Parts: sequence; structure tokens; C-alpha cells
Amino acid sequence: MPTQGPLIPRRRLGAALRELRDAAGLHLDAAAAHLECSTSKISRLETGQGIPKARDIRDLLDLYGIDDQRTRDRLLRLAGEGRRQGWWESISRSVPPTLETYISLESEANSLSNFTGFAIHGLAQTEEYARKIYASIFNQAKPEEVEAMVRIRMGRQNNLAEREEPLSIAMVLDEGALCREVGGRQVMRAQLQRLIEFSQLPEVRLRILPFSLGHQLGGQCSYGVFQFDDDIDRNTVNVELSGGDSWLEQETEVNRYLSLFNSMFRKCPDEPQSRDLILNTLTERFA
Repeated sequence: MPTQGPLIPRRRLGAALRELRDAAGLHLDAAAAHLECSTSKISRLETGQGIPKARDIRDLLDLYGIDDQRTRDRLLRLAGEGRRQGWWESISRSVPPTLETYISLESEANSLSNFTGFAIHGLAQTEEYARKIYASIFNQAKPEEVEAMVRIRMGRQNNLAEREEPLSIAMVLDEGALCREVGGRQVMRAQLQRLIEFSQLPEVRLRILPFSLGHQLGGQCSYGVFQFDDDIDRNTVNVELSGGDSWLEQETEVNRYLSLFNSMFRKCPDEPQSRDLILNTLTERFA
């Protein structure tokens, strides 16, 4: 099962097409006239939002004077990858676009800096905890729809475990998420034990934001900052809001959230102390 979705290949293709068009000294309207389409279609291709067709890509490469076969093959390969379905579509056809974006970034980013305030992060959830969370949030959903979302969540965990280069994760979890009972004591016992195991993975740095630290500016909502090591892919912030997720890509916004996160991360108890806090909550509240 491929771990990558179509978003990242589309973004990489779009960045390359934009660079080639600029190098050729052409405006969007010239490319649109060559394809006999609207400028918005070219813009969507260059921002990774449009579905790339091989014929369109070949025509654009001809327009830009690209004869190098390796370059043409690479971009056409990206176009093919950008047309494929995400692995999650074999599980459910009704995955929200925001989740598709999140999974694609999660599968390809080099690092994730994340704060979660209301529940255990999805990458560390047990199957039963995830099931109870989804049943609570989507209380009008059919049981099979809840099961599909649980399978997708477990699939995300499996895909990350199989990555050749692990995703480097720095995570802050609010202490309230440890205490908030989801699904009963047995579910919570298994969940906190799983969280301890997750915190011991070599690629994970997990810290707990304790009640004793009071209000933190970086802890007002749940968010994740995805970062890439190359200059092609855009660092992106996902902000979780009740009315729908927000996505931020401007460098100033990314840096602002990173600064808030890093400041909060430094104030939290270190990783061993945070594990002790999880263990104490497990034994005192859910033993």
C-alpha cells in the first residue's frame, strides 16, 4: 500500500512548472493560450491544486522549450503520481479534504511540531480510544462510517512506522488529555500505556503541559507544523478549529507557530519527567 497521497507530487510538479515558465519569460496567459484553457487552470496546476493530465504537461514542457528527457520523464512521473488515489480512498470515499491534506503532509514531511489539548494525538491512539473519540465527535455517523475512520487512523500509524526516513516528532500534550476519560477506565489504561510506549520511540520527543504551568499562549488551540528539509515543499501549519481546520503556509505564520510551540516545549517537563507524569496519572486515576 503506497503511503503517499497525491498532494505532494502535485505540489512538486506545480513548483517545477512555475519555475520553468518564469525561466521562459512567459506569463500565465501565454501558457493558458497554448493549452486553450483558463489562466486559473494554469494557476491551479502551479499551486498543486489541479489534477495534472499528462498531455497538458507535455504541451507545457514543449512551450517552455524543455528537451531534456530526464526532466520530462521526472515531471510526467510526478503528474502520474498526482493523479492517483490516496490509499485511504480504498477504505472510505467520504474522507474530508482537510484530512486528505493532513495525511499527505504527514506521510512526506521531515518533521512535525504538534500541540494537542483535548485528546491524545491520533498517532498515539489505541484503536478503541480512536473508536470512542470518533463515535463521540460524529454522533450521527453510521457504525460503518466510524469504523472506516478508525481504520484510516490505524493506517496512518502503520504507514509512519514503515517510512524509510522516520518523521521526527516533537509533541506537547496538555495534561487534561491524560485525565479526560474516554470510553471508560479500561480504555484509558490501555491508552496511557500506549502513550508511554509512543513516547519511547527514538523519533519522538513527547512532553506534557502540566496544569501547574497555567495558561500558555502556544496552548490555546491544537495545531501541527509540518516542515520539509528541501526548498521545494512548503512548510505548513494545520490549526484545528471547531468550525473546520485552517491551513497556513506563509513563512511569517509558520515561524510564529513554531516560536509559540518551541517556547512552550522548553517550559514543559522533559521527556522522562513527562513519562512519569503519564504513569502517575495512569496509576492514580485509572488503575
